[in-house]
Amino acid sequence: MTIQDAKQLLGLGPAHNRKPRAVERTVPSGLACLTLAICWHATTGHQPADVTEHRTRRPWHRAKTTPSTADMLAKLRRVLIATRLRPARPKHPSLEEIQTIRLAWEDPAA
Repeated sequence: MTIQDAKQLLGLGPAHNRKPRAVERTVPSGLACLTLAICWHATTGHQPADVTEHRTRRPWHRAKTTPSTADMLAKLRRVLIATRLRPARPKHPSLEEIQTIRLAWEDPAA
């Protein structure tokens, strides 16, 4: 299944490189990326509600109990895109928040 997923989902079919070393490195690096994506999903990305939500959207998958490799890669893509689109700076505090913090620093007994 891993080789099939790598070929179908990551495009790791025949390497279209010219240099012999590049051909030797293409598939192993792609498999390493797939391994990293699966490890990320297993340690951080997995949410039990993901399978339930998938089954709600696709009721013909009644037997689905675990996420597929395609589900894992789709979630990783969504997380990466959301991270890129998130503002670099957090929301600036309001004047009231600044005043509250300033007063708290001035009065240690508060």
